[in-house]
Amino acid sequence: MADPQHRVVVTTDRPARRRAFYAAVVALSLLGAFGLYRYSRASAVSDFEAATGERDRLIDERRQLTRELRVAKAEADSLRNQVAYLSRSQQIDDNACVAVKQSLSRLQAESADLREQLAFYRGIVSPQESQAGVRVYEFRITALKTTRNAYRYDLVLIQPVRSEKRVGGQAQVVIEGLRNRQKQRLKLSDVAMNGDGNLLFSFKYFEEFSGELRLPADFRPLRILVSVQPSGDGRPGLEDEYEWAKILQETDEP
Repeated sequence: MADPQHRVVVTTDRPARRRAFYAAVVALSLLGAFGLYRYSRASAVSDFEAATGERDRLIDERRQLTRELRVAKAEADSLRNQVAYLSRSQQIDDNACVAVKQSLSRLQAESADLREQLAFYRGIVSPQESQAGVRVYEFRITALKTTRNAYRYDLVLIQPVRSEKRVGGQAQVVIEGLRNRQKQRLKLSDVAMNGDGNLLFSFKYFEEFSGELRLPADFRPLRILVSVQPSGDGRPGLEDEYEWAKILQETDEP
């Protein structure tokens, strides 16, 4: 009886079949690798073409934006130049306008002064005034800004140029007003700030007087009486009356 622990196994070696299997595996591997390569290559080419197209599009867009930016900068520069030109033109026009206004004001003031001087000299040389004797050409009151209730007075006396003699005499200024609701008269000599207020004159054609006066705080002026009395020739004097509100002028001080 044979020993059951020992058996003999006989196998048949098939090398052709094994080689075919290995070849199939290799072929499949190569085919998969080639398919993967083709897929990867196709994807890479597609992605490259897409990226290239996007790059070209971005380049074209950047070029277009660059051109638009260049045009915008040129327009901005042109507008800035126009604004600067208009600003300078406006400044020149404003300066010229101010200069013209100043010149016009100066010429108007000079014209008014010349008209006043012309009227003054006409009053002296006028034939109609040849027998008028001494008279008041002008009397003005101007408020002073520096001192309360203080004023400047200006008095001009004239006589016709046809009178060849000097004339002398005295002018008096009296201020009428209300004080404590009572009428009161103040002489220039009572309120004059400089000098005694005695207006003695001696002239051939004209003479000017000016000075400052200060009124009491509780005095309200209403009118001014200016009297002129020549001396020595027997001619009668004259008296002019001026309403305070009509002859009062604003201060000409700065």
